[in-house]
Order: sequence, then C-alpha cells, then structure tokens
Amino acid sequence: MTMTIPQAINTILLLAAAAALLPIGALCLECLAALWPGRRRRVGWVKRSVAPPITENSRWGCASLDPPYANATSEDAPSRPRAAVLIPAHDEQLVIEHTLQAIIPTLSAADRVLVVADNCTDRTAELARRAGAEVVERNDPPRRGKGYALQRGFRHLADDPPDVVVAIDADCLPEPGAIDLLAHCAWREHRPVQARNLTDRRLANGPIEAVSILANRVTNLVRPLGLMRLGAPCRMTGTGMAIPWPLVKEADPAGGNLVEDMQLGIDLALRGHLPLFCPEAGVSSAMPESYRAFASQRTRWEHGHLRAALRQVPRLLWAALRRRSWPLMAMAVDLSIPPLTLLVAIWSALAVLSCLAWRLGASGLPAVLLAGGGVALAVSLGAAWTVFCRRQVPPRALAAVPLYMLCKLPIYARFLFHRQNSWVRTERDSPDPISHAPHNLGYTLGDEIRSHNHGEERDRTGRKAGTAPIIRSGRTH
Repeated sequence: MTMTIPQAINTILLLAAAAALLPIGALCLECLAALWPGRRRRVGWVKRSVAPPITENSRWGCASLDPPYANATSEDAPSRPRAAVLIPAHDEQLVIEHTLQAIIPTLSAADRVLVVADNCTDRTAELARRAGAEVVERNDPPRRGKGYALQRGFRHLADDPPDVVVAIDADCLPEPGAIDLLAHCAWREHRPVQARNLTDRRLANGPIEAVSILANRVTNLVRPLGLMRLGAPCRMTGTGMAIPWPLVKEADPAGGNLVEDMQLGIDLALRGHLPLFCPEAGVSSAMPESYRAFASQRTRWEHGHLRAALRQVPRLLWAALRRRSWPLMAMAVDLSIPPLTLLVAIWSALAVLSCLAWRLGASGLPAVLLAGGGVALAVSLGAAWTVFCRRQVPPRALAAVPLYMLCKLPIYARFLFHRQNSWVRTERDSPDPISHAPHNLGYTLGDEIRSHNHGEERDRTGRKAGTAPIIRSGRTH
C-alpha cells in the first residue's frame, strides 16, 4: 500500500521524536540520579588536614573517613601508593610554573612530577626544570597532540614505575589533597579514576561565560555523579585522571584523536577496567577569555565528542551485548548523548516542526512526545542547577542561554561541512596571581544541598595548595 505524504511526514516526525527522546531520557536519568544520596564507600585513608573537607555524614565519597584513621596523624597512618604526576605541555610557559607550584609541595620525596614538553617552541621545558620537575622534551611536529605526549611520558616512567600515574593538564590546578585521593582510590580499586574537573567560576566575565560554566558542571559533575549513583562507569576527561601502573602498560593513548582522554577511558573499559568517578578530588582550570580561544577549545571538544560517539557507540554496544555487560551498555548510552547545546537545539527544531505539521493537519503525537521530553529535560536540568550551580550561575544568567546556543551553532555546522581532524592548542591567557591561585573547592553533597556553595570557598582552614602537610608514600598493602 502506498504511503501518502501526510503519513510519511507523520512517520518521519515520530521516528525523529523517538530518536531525540532516547538521549533526553538518558540525560534526565543521570541528572536525577545525581540528587540521590549514595552508599558509603571507603577507598583509602586520606589525612583530614590534607584532603578536601568531608562531612562526617558524607556517605558517598571516595575518601569517606572511617575509624581508626579519622583523627590519625602522619606518624600512625598507613602509607599511600607512590604517585607520578604526568603533565603534558605544549608551549605552556605562561602557566606551567603556577601549576607546578601548586603540585610539587603537596608530594612526598618518593613521588615524581614529569613534564613532557611536546614540540615546544617556548621556555616551557626551562621553566619546568627551574620549578623542580623532571622534564622530557619531545620533538616530532608531524605527530602532535596530547596522546603522543602521554605515551612518551608513560615510556619514560617505565624505567622506575610508580604505583599510580596521575595526569594533570598544564593549565589546571588540583585542590589540596586531590592527588592523594586519586592515588589512593585508583590503587585500592585497581581501576582508572577521574576527578571532578570544573571551570573556575571566578574568571567568568558575563552571562555567556556563566552559561558555559553551567554546561561544564552538568557534563563534568552532575552526569558523572549520576552515573556513579547508578553503578555505571564515567568518561575520562583528560586532566585529574589516575591510572594504576599495571593498567598503564595496557594503555595506548598515542594518536591524533581530538579527545584522546575519552578514547583512553573507552579502551580501558573494553579491557575490563571501568573508569570510576571520584567527586571529592577536584581540579580546576581557567575559562578562555577571548571568543577565539573559547571557540577553538569548544570546537576540539565538541567535534571530538561527536566523532567518538559515531565511532565508539557501536563498538561499546556490541561489546555490551556480547558480554552481557550493563556497565558497557551504560557507557554507550552516556556517550550517545550529544553535547547539551546541540541536544537542546535538536529538540527545539523538532518541536517547532512537529507543532507546525500538527497545525497543518498531521498527527499531534510527535509534538506531544517532544513536549513531554522538554518538560522532563527542563525539570532535571532545573533540579541540577538548583542543587549544584545556583550560586555559580545566578537566575539572571539563564537568560543568556539562547545567545550561548547561537554562539555554538557554527561549531556544529562546521562538523558537517568543515570537520576538525587535527589537534589544535587552545590559546592561553597570562594567569592573574590572585584569581589563578590554588584553591580548594571543598565539595560534599551535604554542603551542596545546604548552601549551594560549590566552588565558593577555600579550604576551611584557609590553606592554599602547597601548604598542606606531606604524608608518607609507599606501596599500600
């Protein structure tokens, strides 16, 4: 039987609505799951004076303090695994010293800091050595990118392997105790671990930047936290990730992938090593101040995410079905969710088309389904904003959401017609010594619900990174 034009339109719109509702439903589930309290899990000892503030009733963090070490001192506490902090850097002379000044004083004598100066044409290597780091210089211009730098760092560390490798970007600052938390968690769980990786809100210059912070927090805090609640693995975001050395030997990050960190997490998951989110360990980075740098950074991230989704979701789905693995299935579903701006843009376009078709006599079912999806999306994102982002993104800033979407639509258009395939470094701004100072974001779920102060306070004792006492290092038994 021949299908009429109205029937064909109805069918197309219904299939499009169903396709859009799948990622919307997954996103809503992750956001709402992040609001539920998690079960208590002790992953390793972290000295209270070193770790980010953890409330006594915090039942979900990676570093929940259990007796007998709640009031332990460095003399009677168990040692932690040896850590090597690996920092890939390409022309980072503006920020590398600030990063090393935040990291080196918090490490023990048994730990190492390795900077891989990758195809640098500035003083990155010289400044890193002067700050006290080991430096390996790599010069191979045709093969440029973070993946190659990580591989070179892994090879250098193999001569004297640590227990855990913690990768930190050159423009990121870890919170006090974050490296200790990550090393403990990765070694005890024998899994890759990803820290909370957020943009420093104090450098937002207007409502568009505030909306960018909201998107960053939904992607790097709310959704991973929801996945953790559901017992699913998270994505690796490149900075603030810790990998036990036995797993490093299985990793092969080299390549020109735009999101080599995400690819590394997928490869490890397919080998049976599911990445774990550790929300009480955090790193922060400055937001690009110029639109050119912002567009360059977002183009690399968004194009890399979309390419990874197109290539890796089928691979993950096949592995999940073949192994009957719920975690791999959850990872595939999470990866299939488009970037938030693109998802909202797709929903808006389909909603307008469905309402227009309904007005012209087509079925109203697609419009009704999309309306329900829109309500669910608004409720879940609104709840996540209320609990996790209200202080950082004030209500008046939400009015800039349409303008923020318009700024990013050309990025998605270029993915269709002029796709970025090579790694491009984001331009850096000279760090302000005050706003770029190391700080502690002091995250606990209880603090979020009571005061919504994520990212507002420093360490409750007033310390900055680099002044915390040093704890002993060694293999954990």
